[in-house]
Amino acid sequence: MNLPDSFIQQAKAFHGHLGPYLVLGLRMGLLAKNTLNGDPFTLKAEIHTQKTPPWSCILDGIQFSSGCTLGKGNIQVQEDNDIYGIFYKDSQTVKIEIKKEILDSIPHIPREELESYALQLATQKDKDLFDVIS
Repeated sequence: MNLPDSFIQQAKAFHGHLGPYLVLGLRMGLLAKNTLNGDPFTLKAEIHTQKTPPWSCILDGIQFSSGCTLGKGNIQVQEDNDIYGIFYKDSQTVKIEIKKEILDSIPHIPREELESYALQLATQKDKDLFDVIS
């Protein structure tokens, strides 16, 4: 799924900058929303991540794309060294894990290339970014 440029630019404005974790969060939230056929009022999320940047940037992406927000109380954040999301709608559940090779690649990207790398992530196939467990 390619993210439209306007969507990326709105998320960038919301978050304050464009980076890989924001884009991974955008993609993860959309994947969960589409997989569970959810909307911002029926979908719930439990996100596991470190609660400090850059890892926590994934949270803004998920909130922006899935509609699961801290304000509505339908997203919970668990401190974890791993990064994944568990999404719920009624009795349906999906766990979405970012592929290890994607996470391992980010620290090796020079700072000045992080935005272009994020844009590359925006165009990759879901199956190349995530493992989905239903």
